[in-house]
Amino acid sequence: MTFDFHPEAQTEFHDAAHWYEDRSTGLGDRFTTAVRSAVHAISNDPGRFQRIDSRIQVFRLNRFPYRIYCTWEPLIQHLRIYAVMHEKRRPGNWHQRVPQD
Repeated sequence: MTFDFHPEAQTEFHDAAHWYEDRSTGLGDRFTTAVRSAVHAISNDPGRFQRIDSRIQVFRLNRFPYRIYCTWEPLIQHLRIYAVMHEKRRPGNWHQRVPQD
């Protein structure tokens, strides 16, 4: 199994972690751990998580108001993360990142 982040998703992830760390020491690390745990959970059982269309799945983080939007490619066992988005900011802004079939 492999995974990667779309460049904008990677930036969102890092920006959020820094924002949380600036608010409270260690909170950024807890956010990072939550995202990494989510990626691990999705990778271990990709069919378990909510689909919002035929390809895109969403995972809601516990304790943080963030969602991870991703695709799972079973033939190559690859997870692609397109967004690590705050639930209240720019909903749907990530759609243009996903290649159209």
